[in-house]
Amino acid sequence: MAVFHKYLRRAAAAAAFCALFAPDARADYYKVYAPQVDQGEISLEANVNYSADHRKALDHYLSQVYGVEYGVTRHWSTELSAEIEKSSGTAMRLTMLKWENVFVPFRPGAYWLDAGFYVELEKSMLGDMPDNAEGRILLQKKFGAFTHTANISFNNNFGAHALPGVDTGFSWQTKYHVSDKLEPGFEYYSDLGRLNRDYEFNRQDSSIGPVLEGHIGDMTYDTGVLLGVSNTAHDVTVKFNLEYGF
Repeated sequence: MAVFHKYLRRAAAAAAFCALFAPDARADYYKVYAPQVDQGEISLEANVNYSADHRKALDHYLSQVYGVEYGVTRHWSTELSAEIEKSSGTAMRLTMLKWENVFVPFRPGAYWLDAGFYVELEKSMLGDMPDNAEGRILLQKKFGAFTHTANISFNNNFGAHALPGVDTGFSWQTKYHVSDKLEPGFEYYSDLGRLNRDYEFNRQDSSIGPVLEGHIGDMTYDTGVLLGVSNTAHDVTVKFNLEYGF
């Protein structure tokens, strides 16, 4: 158990390190990461979300992230991806190139709580936007047919047009295992704001809603509808994430 605590402290330190050298926290696509790596598997991913809002400036936001992931070892997977975005008043355009990494020190189920960490570097493709780095602590616990997963994230800007301060975020998923093809549940996302500031709830970008996950052959799907529960969040977001492994 002491070894587990040591690796958990290292995971937290790595996430904080990325935050110190890492645009504002934002849910450009909605995904709760599990502390899990599939060694030797190559996966093609498509993560799409569409948001609608009564405010014209926030209405008709579309994000598409396409990537290739590889399980390098049983402790590390890495992914290269690109994000295409469209917002109200702008055309579809390539906005980010991303390098994502998931690190899992122990196999799932070895300890009471599964843990890992996530590190992402983003290169802006727009001249007026900063680059970004993100670190997440990944936590997961299974109780019978229920699986609970939490992500604690840290973001910060670097490079040209960077804004000072560390942004924080939190996401949660609870799902119920009906079968491998069907796991209903719910997810909650919140961009909490600057690390050293106590923002009131309505200044945080928070959404919650029902989701469905499942595995059909070599394909994994993750879809849902998220409703904004704070003033700064979009009214409604529809997400659809698809992964094909081989």
